[in-house]
Amino acid sequence: MTTEVKVSFCSETRLLQTLSRIPSHRLGHFCGLLTSSLCSPCGAGAMRKRWRGAWLLLLALETFGFQEGDPEEPTGLECYQMGPSGGMNCTWPSRTGPEANTTYTLHYQSLKFKRNQTRSSQAPAGQSWVVIGRSSLTHNENYAVWVEAGDGTRVTPRLTLTPHEIVKPDPPVLSLVDVTPEVTVTWTNPHWPQHFSLDLACQLRYRVSGTPNWTRVHEEDVEPNSYEFSSLEPFTAYEVQARCIPEDRKGFWSEWSPSQTFQTPEAAPLGLVDVWRVTSPPESGEPSLLLLWKPLHSKAARGVIRSYSLAFRNGSDSPASLESPCCSVSLPSGTTRVWISANNPVGRTQPANLSLERQDLPAPAGLQVAAVQGQGLRVTWEPSTDPLEGEPTEYLVEWAEECSSSKAASLDWVRRPAGTHSALLTGDFRPRVPYQVRVYGLYPGGFGASAPVRAYTQEGVPSAGPQGLQDHSISKEASVISWEAIPLAQRNGHITHYSLYLATPTGSPQTYQPIAATETSYNLSGLEPGTSYQLWMTGSTSAGEGNASSIHLFHTPDSRWEAVLASLLAVGFLLFVACVLGAVLHVQLLDLCQKVLPSWCWEKVPDATHSRITLYEMDRDPHSYRGPLVQDPDAEEPPITELDIAEPADHVNQGYSTLPQLESPVPAQPHGDDWTGSEPRREELGPSSPPREEAWGQQAPVTSGYEKHFMPTLEEVLGLA
Repeated sequence: MTTEVKVSFCSETRLLQTLSRIPSHRLGHFCGLLTSSLCSPCGAGAMRKRWRGAWLLLLALETFGFQEGDPEEPTGLECYQMGPSGGMNCTWPSRTGPEANTTYTLHYQSLKFKRNQTRSSQAPAGQSWVVIGRSSLTHNENYAVWVEAGDGTRVTPRLTLTPHEIVKPDPPVLSLVDVTPEVTVTWTNPHWPQHFSLDLACQLRYRVSGTPNWTRVHEEDVEPNSYEFSSLEPFTAYEVQARCIPEDRKGFWSEWSPSQTFQTPEAAPLGLVDVWRVTSPPESGEPSLLLLWKPLHSKAARGVIRSYSLAFRNGSDSPASLESPCCSVSLPSGTTRVWISANNPVGRTQPANLSLERQDLPAPAGLQVAAVQGQGLRVTWEPSTDPLEGEPTEYLVEWAEECSSSKAASLDWVRRPAGTHSALLTGDFRPRVPYQVRVYGLYPGGFGASAPVRAYTQEGVPSAGPQGLQDHSISKEASVISWEAIPLAQRNGHITHYSLYLATPTGSPQTYQPIAATETSYNLSGLEPGTSYQLWMTGSTSAGEGNASSIHLFHTPDSRWEAVLASLLAVGFLLFVACVLGAVLHVQLLDLCQKVLPSWCWEKVPDATHSRITLYEMDRDPHSYRGPLVQDPDAEEPPITELDIAEPADHVNQGYSTLPQLESPVPAQPHGDDWTGSEPRREELGPSSPPREEAWGQQAPVTSGYEKHFMPTLEEVLGLA
């Protein structure tokens, strides 16, 4: 349809007024068209025609304006028909803040059959959608729709639509036909009328259950109501959804259907079992050789792994085999080669081979471990340069918690191909926990291990200080302080240095730092003699200084004690020399004493309690015997009736004069010992004296030579001495 517009006269002011009313997002496009039409080369007549066309364009813009609801400008108002025979649902943006409970009214005006007829539908307060019943709409009618607020303000621009072109079908209903050997999915749309002139075109999408990304199926590969999956992973859970749109593509796509889940059938496993070993001392209680392996990844397992088949060889013996569940088994300590494969109901993997024949092959060198924030540990190494063995076929990086009671419980490892000299270790690393990292070079005939390196993913301050502080005084002004390192479990990082604090009970502490982390002693000098000190220490890591140790008290020695100590040492030395000389010259010293000292100082005196008379009396009557020097109070000594006085003997025996001995019968010893005492002197008694037995009892007393040792000599009796 062509509309003729008669243009009279337009001034420059009129042009500017018209341009000012053009929306800003259209003004640039219009000016571009106007410039291109006016500036192209042409004659004078053509130029006048172009100016006239430009004025006509401006007048049309002013008269009719831009169509409300231009597709290039988002209106915020959206309407769709709910199925071929359903009502029209319209939604729009709602206001926020104080105007959140605004009451909205939707207006829809007929543009074709019932021109200028406008109807309205009011939504409840705060609601930003409304449904217009199918009975209120005319088939094939065109409508202009807009929304106004309760105060009459237009909320959305006008939207022109035709109901049968905005149909939105209901989501389809999915079902599974078969999952073996291929998965077939079918769908229906029970709410779409069969007699409707248009059929539905549908889309499918699927994904592995639990993953975020969907995969869409090409529409040309989809049958009208079914689809057969042919490239899915075995033994994997999937979910599939579908949506539909009228086949003329006018209208809206339906919502995606609820997910239909299924699992693909099993298949033979792929790949190799990742196997490794760990050795432990016999006293730890663990097996000397423990074989470990990782369960197959679900993509490689492709089913339920029921067991693992192992074969191992001990030296030159024939291989032995066994079946084991996941994921460790004890083997003899002399095992030299192991083969292992995983089994599921469909098949088994190829056997993985681990050689333990030699464990002294060239190992990687220059091992370095660095923490990567939020990722794990970065490990780098240098390959061995042995020209005979060459580079290993692959590398294995092993790590475990160093403070764990069982290395096998925390052990993990990764493999890297030959030519790779770094690895990023990821896993469940714990902060402030030491890990021991080692790199192995694997060869066909064995492996070589690098030196272990301790590493932390995140360091903290030590939770304890050095242990067992002790002091050793080396002078009155200096002491050596020794300690034991902080226990590994309490270091929480690499110890960079120690700090030593020294204070008197009334003074402020002095700090001695840094002390190297490898040191276990420190020399303190400049101390005050005879002073008490308090001492404590701390350890530091890259995270800072840790907790202090327990306070150690010590006292420096006083100067007067040095003289006392020197005197004691001198006396002790002299006593030692005297003892040595006495042990060497005891014979000469004894002879000198006999010559210089009186005889009573060195002569041995008999012991009365061990005389033979005492022993005899004790054996004869042990109950009445009261000792060798105690006499019976009832017994009377016999009177001396006769005393013989003889001339002094001509000889003297060792300074003592000898007297004739009295004769006395010697009783027999009770134990048969011979008595070697002196023979008694004979006495002659007068007739008036009683017999000896009567005077001394039934039995004469036994005498010995013991008494005569104390009797005066004859010279003493006669007064000659």
